Amino acid sequence: YIIMKYESKEVMLEKAYQYIHWLTQPNPAFSNMPVCPFIEPEIKKEQLYIDIWNPSQMAFMDMMSRYYDSQLRSAIFICQDSPDITWEQVERRPIQQQLNAKLKAHPLFSEYKCIVLSPWEHFTAGGISTREKSPYFMINIGSRQHFSKSHKQLQKSRYFANFSHDELNRLKVKDTK
Repeated sequence: YIIMKYESKEVMLEKAYQYIHWLTQPNPAFSNMPVCPFIEPEIKKEQLYIDIWNPSQMAFMDMMSRYYDSQLRSAIFICQDSPDITWEQVERRPIQQQLNAKLKAHPLFSEYKCIVLSPWEHFTAGGISTREKSPYFMINIGSRQHFSKSHKQLQKSRYFANFSHDELNRLKVKDTK
């Protein structure tokens, strides 16, 4: 038997906001830039859509429609365990590929992509286990153009200076070392 632990929406959002706050703090591993320097501006401009996704209650594409209708620039879906799915058992890469294929094939969402964050996957950036600090499996969604522009912007900064060669390769960053 798998014992499901259900937390209230308020508890889940509070834990997610604490993690998001951590992502906005300057960190020496990222040349004193935030782990994710793009979240805080999205929050300040009120352009970040945050919602809880329970796949037993709503399809992913219906969540996308909610986000799309909000007309906000980016989204974070906090993934809630359900009788059908325990997120700890889900492998990040295959689900990210499946969701991105669905987005690309949909006429309204073809310009969007997702980056999936799993706290159960060993993932380091600048030697820091950034995703293990996440309280939940999360899906970050934005336009392909926005992710591409943000990635290029970071490459022009000192953001990646403390990353290992493996980390740079995994994140498709030209190794300048």
